[in-house]
Amino acid sequence: MENNHNYNEEKIKCDEHGKNMPVMKNIIQWVGIIILALFISLLIRGLVFEFVTVDGPSMQNTMFSEQRLMVYKLGYAISFPKRGDIIVFKYKEGTNPVLPLVDKIPLINDIIPNKDEEDYIKRVIAVPGDNVDIRDGAIYVNKVKLVEPYAIGRTDVFSGLKFPIDSIPSDKLFVVGDNREMSSDSRMIGLIDISQVKGKAVYRIYPLDQLGVLE
Repeated sequence: MENNHNYNEEKIKCDEHGKNMPVMKNIIQWVGIIILALFISLLIRGLVFEFVTVDGPSMQNTMFSEQRLMVYKLGYAISFPKRGDIIVFKYKEGTNPVLPLVDKIPLINDIIPNKDEEDYIKRVIAVPGDNVDIRDGAIYVNKVKLVEPYAIGRTDVFSGLKFPIDSIPSDKLFVVGDNREMSSDSRMIGLIDISQVKGKAVYRIYPLDQLGVLE
């Protein structure tokens, strides 16, 4: 009887120890799911969508400060920006606070935002091969005066580019803000490189009463 009693005690101890295994297994599974979800969300942010907040008046009246926009990033991986597209591009490089030694790797920069990076949002006015001129307060592309219902103010030449531009180079874009008198754009900073483009602003998601496609 004594031996049976000891055996039962040992069996009970083993059973109680085993009860902790499913709990630990569940914890490990949930941690794995959370890490995977975080990785997928970062990957989506880096390669597909990004959300940005407008800061400044340069794109009024199309958009205003503090509005939140959805930027689609995948489209320009398979196509080139078109005239009229509203794009977000990298104006000033930053440093990667998490992985400082690899802050020049494009994919890492897309997934993990750089500290002090400065992005601009502007409208594409001219693409490679286009002739551009600014005169009499208006823009001419390929010698045709643009009709721009989205623009406010006069479009004048600032210090920077010399006009007319005979032909936009194959890897460059001419971009301008819709608020022509309050925008720092290609008239000042010059043509932007296609490699600077992060994506196309496609949708306004905030404020909620102004949800809609950007045009």
